[in-house]
Amino acid sequence: MSNENISRTSKLMKAAWPQEPAMRTLASATLIQTFGNGLLTTVEIIYFTFFVGLAPSKVALGLSIAGGMSLLCSVPAGHIADRFGPRDIAVISYLVEGALLASFIFVRSFAPYLIVNILIGVTSSIGRTLQQATIARFGIGESRVTMRAYLRAVTNLGIALGTVFAGFALAINSRAGYITIISLDALAFIITAVIWHKLPYAPATVERGEPFAFVALKDRKYLGATLLNGIMSLHFIIQSVGIPLWVVKETNAPRWWVSVILFVNTLAVVLFQVRASRGSGEVRDGARKFSHAGIYVALACVLYALSAGVSTLLACAILIAAMLVHVMGELVGSAGSWSIGFGLADEKHQGQYQGVFSLGWGLGGAFGPSLITALIIGMGKSGWFILGGIFIVTGFLMHRLVTGSWITSQ
Repeated sequence: MSNENISRTSKLMKAAWPQEPAMRTLASATLIQTFGNGLLTTVEIIYFTFFVGLAPSKVALGLSIAGGMSLLCSVPAGHIADRFGPRDIAVISYLVEGALLASFIFVRSFAPYLIVNILIGVTSSIGRTLQQATIARFGIGESRVTMRAYLRAVTNLGIALGTVFAGFALAINSRAGYITIISLDALAFIITAVIWHKLPYAPATVERGEPFAFVALKDRKYLGATLLNGIMSLHFIIQSVGIPLWVVKETNAPRWWVSVILFVNTLAVVLFQVRASRGSGEVRDGARKFSHAGIYVALACVLYALSAGVSTLLACAILIAAMLVHVMGELVGSAGSWSIGFGLADEKHQGQYQGVFSLGWGLGGAFGPSLITALIIGMGKSGWFILGGIFIVTGFLMHRLVTGSWITSQ
């Protein structure tokens, strides 16, 4: 490579990576952490099923219980961030999570697996909430949405890299290989804690003597937005559960085409999420983006439905077209939801409010797989059309809730 090409590459990398110190630190920590997430997600079920000897149903049960328990911690974690500041609490949570991940190596039965998974779910929930609280402290208006968009792009990149790296362990398929991956995941969280500690200290916004109160849980408008955001988040379940099942059971596309579809999604988020977040500073703008997302995702549902019963080549083309429309809805919908989540919150209690807002995602993740499976596999094409209608109505209701008016041609 010539010196000119090296210089050009260096400039592109510098432009892609944030220059503001706090944002650069957050991005670095997020990349390392999500790389670790990608490692474990890829190998966890296989390792504990085939090498530890747990039944697949018990592994799934452990993950489900851990997910449910984690929901109970997001609001208290947000309150802790408001009262003590998010940085040091986040450092502790990442260190603890790293130690818990390392303990997976010694798990040999279901009871310890369940306990460790629950504790990891709790610390992971705390970490996510504190990340949101930190963004709320260091940004304002559209800068918060931009920061969140950038970190989401970094998250997708980190998970993708971790998944690819974990593929080597899958190829080797040995206990030593899987233990190495789990150890690397634990190390990633320790490194994340070290990087996170380099963030500027953000002071508490709630006095230590102030009585604890679930302020955010009493805000009916915010709870309504949280519920609607949770419903819209079902489109992520379509990606993780619906598309693989639909492609394999109902279309003539090859199984491996699922990977191609999801790769298109990941690449689009990495490349375009920050750009899609522009113009989301005002909460009304966020509500408009959210409503547009409902239309995009609904159109994608129609296209997914049309991929059944056609030739292999046509099915593959329709599925890619559906994902391109779907990811457009994902990009603008995510930006809109962040704008709403930050914009409707009380500044003094941003941590607690962000903890509440994350409950919508958690509930969608808990109930979504069963609902999506029942609709698209149980009902076929009509299930896709019902889903499309749900997304359109959800987008319009959010706009009405946030702005007090129906969408105009603006």
